[in-house]
Amino acid sequence: MSEESTDSTLADETLAATDDLRVAAVAAVCTVALTLGLQYGLGREIAALPRLLPLGPYFLSLFTSRLDLGGLDTPRNWSLLTVAVTLAAFGYFGFVA
Repeated sequence: MSEESTDSTLADETLAATDDLRVAAVAAVCTVALTLGLQYGLGREIAALPRLLPLGPYFLSLFTSRLDLGGLDTPRNWSLLTVAVTLAAFGYFGFVA
């Protein structure tokens, strides 16, 4: 392998790790926000599993990283999906259940 291709591969791996960290950070913030919003904002105490729902899209992004999802596989889209799952969980467990 040439030095240039090694540098390119290293740059691609670093970029992928940074993308994973971005999605993980959004998932972590959404998980904490969901818990605090339900407990202190609405006074609702729910089980641990529903509070962890925002982590689902993050793990899904990790497990599907080897699949070719085309232009849909971006940190922005995974982050938006995480926020959507968080809002849906907040709405359901905060007002319906």
